[in-house]
Amino acid sequence: MEISTATSLDKPFIFELYQKAFPSEERKPFSLIERKAAMGYMEILVLKEYGKRCGFAITAFGQEIVLLDYFAIAEEYRGEGLGSDALLLLRELYRDNQFFLEIEELDSSQPNALERIRRKNFYLRNGMIETGIHVSLFNVKLELLASRPGLRYEACEEVYREMLGAAYRNMVKKL
Repeated sequence: MEISTATSLDKPFIFELYQKAFPSEERKPFSLIERKAAMGYMEILVLKEYGKRCGFAITAFGQEIVLLDYFAIAEEYRGEGLGSDALLLLRELYRDNQFFLEIEELDSSQPNALERIRRKNFYLRNGMIETGIHVSLFNVKLELLASRPGLRYEACEEVYREMLGAAYRNMVKKL
């Protein structure tokens, strides 16, 4: 497994997988992600296995904190342990920072309830821990998981502010 900054040749693969892997209500405009990456607030990474693109990660930065904003493995590569390998590489890449991510809250009334449970279990199996922090982002209820204890909401808020600008006040709420 390799992880590297995405090039213009990687972007069509990443954009297509981004569209497939995330519901529309959870996707930021990809042009915003590219703009923030160009400014140094975000990073678009491509994941490759034996030289073939198999997934991507998009991260956002704060002072000493990194948000795994989007992470996906292409469907044809799922179930091969590549997600675990990639998450390990990401945690190593950002080892000097508090590394965190958002997952949809567990809710048995949702049609994707089992998928939510599997996703949370995947992250917990791969070393992420519960933080007790819950947010509403774009009206989607999310739980924050972190790579180590001590995640502070105020640090997360800094990342959201850098990523979304002044509009973050209307889009992000601590629950």
